[in-house]
Amino acid sequence: MRTDDEILDRIDYVRARDWMGTEMTDLIIRLPFVKAKRHLEPHTTEEQWEVQPRDREALLAEMRAYMSFAWDKANNERGLSAGRSMSHYSAWIWLAGDDLGDLLHYDNYGKDNLRRICRHYGWSEDGWGDGT
Repeated sequence: MRTDDEILDRIDYVRARDWMGTEMTDLIIRLPFVKAKRHLEPHTTEEQWEVQPRDREALLAEMRAYMSFAWDKANNERGLSAGRSMSHYSAWIWLAGDDLGDLLHYDNYGKDNLRRICRHYGWSEDGWGDGT
């Protein structure tokens, strides 16, 4: 499991390339309030803050649950949404301690990376892709 300091370093690393803030948000929500505070809206309070799990099992469940949505966006050639999917997976895979390369470079609306992710984690691609 990634440490708070590793996550903070990763936030600084992805800041320049994450123009939608998707990857940064997926990282920030794993931090305790005191560490996340500098990245939050000023009005956010500790009572409002809910830390999301960052253990491998929870991350794999989140990735698996999102896979149908990601494939739908790729199949329907939804460029911005497909790009956001790759940003989500970039954060989740890094948090899980894995390295599948740069997911922000992709073809066919991310289908190449979605296949790679499915194969890496042993998930069947059947029923998600549209055959292209």
